[in-house]
Amino acid sequence: MDKNIVKIILIATGPNRKSLVFVDENLKVYSLKEAILAAQNRLFRNVYTVNRSSNIYLRSSIGASKEEKLDHISISSYQLFYSLQDLGKILFFPAFKNYWQKYQQNLLQKQQERLDACIIIDGHPRIAKATAQSKLMANKDIIFAAAEKFNVDPYLLGAILIDETARLIPFEEIMDSLAGSFIGKNTSGGIAQVKIETARGLILLDYYNPDPNKFSSEEKIKKASRQQIYSYIEQAVHSIFFAAARISELNDRWEKFINLRQNPKILASLYSMDKTPHSNPQPNNRGLQIVIEFYSLAKKWLK
Repeated sequence: MDKNIVKIILIATGPNRKSLVFVDENLKVYSLKEAILAAQNRLFRNVYTVNRSSNIYLRSSIGASKEEKLDHISISSYQLFYSLQDLGKILFFPAFKNYWQKYQQNLLQKQQERLDACIIIDGHPRIAKATAQSKLMANKDIIFAAAEKFNVDPYLLGAILIDETARLIPFEEIMDSLAGSFIGKNTSGGIAQVKIETARGLILLDYYNPDPNKFSSEEKIKKASRQQIYSYIEQAVHSIFFAAARISELNDRWEKFINLRQNPKILASLYSMDKTPHSNPQPNNRGLQIVIEFYSLAKKWLK
């Protein structure tokens, strides 16, 4: 068999189960247009194109095994978005599990099988520390500017960004190719993975407004589409400023019950949660890792 022919191992679908993003066994990501061209050039194993009513589709060959059938290796963009926060929810899908195993194997091989060169979350190597450092350093000025504006600890903000980056990177290219095809109320975006409705709330509360001309009134903010807000939170500068605003808003909202500035583990835990303030919040494992492990990395990398 031609060594240039590859197998598709994962497909991300959009609304109406339309296949939008394809990943081959070498973890190369294809848009639908790129995948159609590759299939027409016979670069995919057991996949061919069908032209119906001026639309071109990809189909599995009759001889394809069950594991190679396109329906078998498809997951929805909805499932993919929510896997960022809870990987366990999607690992039971065989296609995704196969992709995840290949990603981790590829990551460890690049790091010469050194786990200490990777950031590990919930027992899974997620990202090379060098990659996380590069991402953080590229936004150093924004981090300090946002921290100063909202009077928050820049290293805690950096630690939260390390956590969010590590969770996003394994799927970043797929997410970019989806180009916001699934935009739900809890969809998150950008380096800080700010949720759309969290961002809308911060604009309404006048913590941070990425575009005062567009969001000039409460009515306009409430009527803004999710796609419009997503277009801002996916940009690093706005994502980071929204993150700092989120930390500031949590400090203010919980101050009647607890001083979160003196309890960074709880603050880090609350960043990605929606909780009603009360007098006895407890840190979760995510918050503990952010403060115990990622805070020191942020302080080292951002000095």
